[in-house]
Amino acid sequence: MWGTQPDVSPPPAPGQHRDSRPPPGGEGVQPEDTAAAPLLVVGAVDSEVEGLKAMLAPLEQPVHTVSPWSEAFAPLLEEEPACILVDARRDGLGGLQTAHHLRDHERARHIPLLVLVGSTLAGADLLRDKGLGTVDCLLEPLHEELLRAKVGMFIELHRRERAMRAALARAELAEAAAHESERVLSTLLGNLPGMAYRCHNAPGFPLSYASPKALELTGYSAEDFTSHRVHWVDLLHPDDVQEVWAHIQAALHSREPFTLTYRIRTRSGEERWVWERGVAIYGPEGEFLMLEGFVTDITVHHQAEQERERLLTQTRLEHSRLEAILQQLPCAVHIVEAHSGKTVAVNARTEQLLGHPMIEVRSIKDFVRYRAIHPDGRRYAAEEYPLTKVLLTGKAQPEEELLYERPDGSVRLFLISAGPIWNGQGKLQAAVASCIDITELKRTERHQAFLASVSETLASSLNYEDTLAHVVQRAVPTLGDGCSLDILEPDGTLRRLAVSHVDPARAELAWEVARRYLKGLNAPCGPGAVIRTGQPELITDFSEKLRTGHAIDAEQLKLVRNLGVTSTLTVPLRARGRTLGALTFYYCRNSAHYSQEDQVLAKDLAHRAALAVDNARLYREAQLAVQLRDEFLSVASHELKTPLTPLHLKLTALMRELPRCCEGDTRSQGLQRHVEVAKRQVKKMSMLINALLDVSRLSQGKLKLELEDTDLGEMLDEVAAWFAPEAVRVGSVLQVETLTRVTGKWDRLRLEQVVTNLISNAIRYGAGRPIHARVTVEGDVARLVVRDQGIGIPPEAQERIFQKFERAVSERHSGGLGLGLYITRGIVEAMSGSIRVESRVGEGSTFTVDLPLSSPPPDARR
Repeated sequence: MWGTQPDVSPPPAPGQHRDSRPPPGGEGVQPEDTAAAPLLVVGAVDSEVEGLKAMLAPLEQPVHTVSPWSEAFAPLLEEEPACILVDARRDGLGGLQTAHHLRDHERARHIPLLVLVGSTLAGADLLRDKGLGTVDCLLEPLHEELLRAKVGMFIELHRRERAMRAALARAELAEAAAHESERVLSTLLGNLPGMAYRCHNAPGFPLSYASPKALELTGYSAEDFTSHRVHWVDLLHPDDVQEVWAHIQAALHSREPFTLTYRIRTRSGEERWVWERGVAIYGPEGEFLMLEGFVTDITVHHQAEQERERLLTQTRLEHSRLEAILQQLPCAVHIVEAHSGKTVAVNARTEQLLGHPMIEVRSIKDFVRYRAIHPDGRRYAAEEYPLTKVLLTGKAQPEEELLYERPDGSVRLFLISAGPIWNGQGKLQAAVASCIDITELKRTERHQAFLASVSETLASSLNYEDTLAHVVQRAVPTLGDGCSLDILEPDGTLRRLAVSHVDPARAELAWEVARRYLKGLNAPCGPGAVIRTGQPELITDFSEKLRTGHAIDAEQLKLVRNLGVTSTLTVPLRARGRTLGALTFYYCRNSAHYSQEDQVLAKDLAHRAALAVDNARLYREAQLAVQLRDEFLSVASHELKTPLTPLHLKLTALMRELPRCCEGDTRSQGLQRHVEVAKRQVKKMSMLINALLDVSRLSQGKLKLELEDTDLGEMLDEVAAWFAPEAVRVGSVLQVETLTRVTGKWDRLRLEQVVTNLISNAIRYGAGRPIHARVTVEGDVARLVVRDQGIGIPPEAQERIFQKFERAVSERHSGGLGLGLYITRGIVEAMSGSIRVESRVGEGSTFTVDLPLSSPPPDARR
């Protein structure tokens, strides 16, 4: 509310006209003549006419003369003379006739006439009688002053008449212009997209004028406002009233126009945003009279602006988020403009990878200033970069490896890919490339592959000298131009175990240096010093001064010079706190040096080599210890078995004698039981000693078999009969199922040992439940199956129980040495058979032995 341009006149109130006057010379109005009005003299006597001209000369008006009435009058009358003088002093009738013609002429009837007549009064009366109605007449004699006075009066009247006509014409034009201006203003106000207004300086600022658009803007008509049924302030949103009033007060104080944006509520309750431009009108004394201005609906524009601000805020947020993500990405990202290749966005990681600031690019050709190189050292052409390929083809470029030479001389390997960015119209807008530095990854991959290969080589044989020689061969050229391995001997001397070099001739020089000068651990540098201190040694510049200082004699200096070593790296072979030797790597080129990664790889290689050496030595020592143990067990078993045999015989004899010699003695039965227990313990000890002896024989491969035709079913029946009392004693029922004549070429005693071990195990772990044993035939295989329903065996222990000194349960829950199943498998495999177990914890175990048959048995059962 309350706004318009200050230099635009306010519109008139309804029914009023503007009091405006167009300037002189406006359209349709000629300006007043500044030249003197001409005088017209009509006479018949030339001399008298000239005398009149002389009398009128002081008036400084042009004088035209003409003879009595003729056609010559018409052009002269067009000039609107100020006065026409008719000289009738000599020719009264002619002058009278001329006067009549002038009165009847359209152009001359309003021009003043001055008739000059004779001195006789009769002449004047004659003129009046003719009804000429002349303005005036002069009688002879003529007085110049009076003549000039009369003519001057007519001249002045003529001038005033012309001025009046011009004024009237201007007034008519001004009125017409005012009506046109009012019409144009009314049309404009009716078509403006808003409401023009005028309001008085009174409480509530009541409107004295409102344009017709008020109805469309507010729902109230102009008359609603001008009749004061509605006040504009009533339409203002309550939250905006204070701010609107503050802006108006500030504008009144500064006497400047004001511009407002606020909300109103229409007649229907709709909320609208409006824009107002207004100005204060002041009186002659500077007093504030009224406000005039213009108000228009900007709701749609405001909503669009709010949406624009929302989208702009969202865009800024997305841009900030994208920028943050871009900068936090672990890879380099480079976005360029389509066609030109100019950089649009880039993260800090990109410059870190390149090693230099981004290059200013104005066209694709400028990409040649980057430093990518081919494997052969050639620089990339501009169109070979993945980004430029996208710009030229519009196609995504898959990942590729790219070598980049940085300003510091280092060459890095990048993994880079690029793709297009299209706009909404499907046109190429930009291209983006992502890049990561895979130099270390590739180096690590090569190192890991190298170490894996070395580990495979080291694990391929326990002959460490051969495997280490292969490792030295593999180390070249991965870790240098040459490599040598020196081993510490038990006597404290060094022995060069292996040498490798890219140049075989220099390899021979390295062997020669070792043969002559590799003696002990007292050397100031090299393998001896590294073995002595246990610390790696890196010589980055093997200079001439260093060679001379460490050479023992001229011959050694010559050999070292011919070898051409420029840089060395020596690492110790340490395992379990002992230094076993040293690996030496060396370059014979000034341009090559050992990096931190190379040192880590060399240490890892040395550690693996040391473990291989140590493991080989431990294996040899373990083999020797096992051999000594087996020899001891063999001797001990024989020595222990020797006294048990007579002891067993004595106990048997004592059991026979006790009933006879102690007949009737109540202590006889007690002694009998003690002897039986002693006999069982002697038998158990004998079995343990036999087991130890069997282990020794199996370990040495000296288990001897006495093969003969043996019936497996008969063997199972005999062993089951032996163990039946023991099964009853623990609460188990031993059930046996066999076929007749299941015969094979087997060692009878050893087979008896197998069956005994399996049934004794079933009784021991059967938990007092039934035990099933059976012999079947499956093709050309005899099968012995022993199944119990006891505690079972965990899956992870089912393979382990066939090893020496192994059990499925703790020693506290089971006696014995843990050798029964080991010996059983050894015996079965020695007879070309196999043994396996199936078991679940808490559900028992099933042992199955398969032995080859010598002939197919009959199907009869017993």
